[in-house]
Amino acid sequence: MISIVQKFLKINNYLSVSDDFENLYLSHPNYPSLYAITDSLDLLQIENVAAQVPKEQFTALPDNFLAVFADDIVLVNKKDSSIMIEKEKEGKKKLSTDEFLLQWNGIVVAIEPNEVVSSSKKVTSNKYVICFLILLLVLALQYPFYNFLSFLSLVVNSVGLFLSIIIIDEKLNKTEGVVSKICTFSSNTSCESVLKSDSARIASWLDFSDLPLVFFGSSLLFLHFSPGAYPILNLISLLSLPIVGYSIWLQKIKLNKWCVLCLGISSLLVIQSIFFMIYTLDFNFNYKSLLQAFVIVLPIWFAIKPVLFKKVTLEQENLKLLKFKRNFSIFSSLEKPVDLLDRFRGLEKIRLGKSSAPVTVDLILSPSCGHCHTAFSEGLSLMRQFPDKVNLHLFFNLNISNADNPYLVVAKSLLQINKNNEQKVLEALEDWHIKRMTLKEWTDKWQEPLDMSVENDLREQYEWCLENEFNYTPVKIVNGNLYPSEYELGELKYFLSEIEEKQELVLV
Repeated sequence: MISIVQKFLKINNYLSVSDDFENLYLSHPNYPSLYAITDSLDLLQIENVAAQVPKEQFTALPDNFLAVFADDIVLVNKKDSSIMIEKEKEGKKKLSTDEFLLQWNGIVVAIEPNEVVSSSKKVTSNKYVICFLILLLVLALQYPFYNFLSFLSLVVNSVGLFLSIIIIDEKLNKTEGVVSKICTFSSNTSCESVLKSDSARIASWLDFSDLPLVFFGSSLLFLHFSPGAYPILNLISLLSLPIVGYSIWLQKIKLNKWCVLCLGISSLLVIQSIFFMIYTLDFNFNYKSLLQAFVIVLPIWFAIKPVLFKKVTLEQENLKLLKFKRNFSIFSSLEKPVDLLDRFRGLEKIRLGKSSAPVTVDLILSPSCGHCHTAFSEGLSLMRQFPDKVNLHLFFNLNISNADNPYLVVAKSLLQINKNNEQKVLEALEDWHIKRMTLKEWTDKWQEPLDMSVENDLREQYEWCLENEFNYTPVKIVNGNLYPSEYELGELKYFLSEIEEKQELVLV
């Protein structure tokens, strides 16, 4: 389902956030539901709507959208009088409008197209072509060509190594762009299904996907050592034809899926076999150079391989842990109600953001606290990322009687600025917490004459903190509940929808 939604994002010019969507979606507690899709889109601030649409209004829908079709989520593209639907495993299928409406339950997810197109992903999607061209150029500059066949051997083995690297990448991470289109251009092709099947495993430490990388990597190194000895590589290709035959049988008969990348490797081996049978009359078997090449490539690959696969395993485990952590019931169970809440709400405070926002983040800070800088930065980011959902209230936990504290002047000045000119207080806060000005720089810019009420406000905030035994900073409170210490403040974004719903129930 991920590739379907990512393609939907790409059509609407959101390709730059497709990786972020994948992480959010896979770690969502309700994965793989429709709600997990819409909630992930909300977190990415992609305007979307999920609705039940009467079939009579089908023509009013946009040209592309996600729909629930035959109990499956599909990507729909409207083209004239026909409908093209695309499923995760079955690929594309063309239907008439009547055929589509018959199995469509009326549920759609539509998004607002992005008018600002990012070009950052274009470079990423072409990374294979760029890497291949660089590899071929480097080899061509260093490789002494004896004849046309030696040049062809270099090209064939370079293409083989290029495809081998893509195969490994496909096995580790499902690739995007052109490679993804080639691997899934029909319902009978799926590189992922073949490469990740149990039948592709030779031993616990060896897969069929290892063989082309080792062979073509060693071949290029061998050609560097002995440029004129390319016929031996063609002979090895000829001897490998039984493996090619088994690979084709495996895809055609057992798995009933074709791996386009595997077929590309098989084709290269067949081409080199033909070179040997037609053009090779005599050759010298430089076994020392060949053995040297394999001795270098084999240990390097089998040293790197477990590291790469371990990285993927850790990423998958991290997604499972994040999914567990994002469960709202677990988050709620860790929240603690704050005592003397009515008094707290009556304290003087610095207000940032829209007062109508349903989620209020209260931060009790100290100007000298390094962790308070982080808390303020995270709170401000949340407010700016979700301006209609989050507002920020700031308090201070400072003993007004401690005249030796040089940072008292910062808290006093901030409260005074807030009284005199609320529009300036955010800039003053950013200078202190974000830009990290020195005390002298900040006071030279922001210190103002103080009202007596400012000290009184600070004293009331400090006394309230003492009564609640908040002898530390920062203290994070969200809608009257103490924010769990097990969560970073930035992770609050995962629960905004649930907190908003909970707040609406309280108000009702």
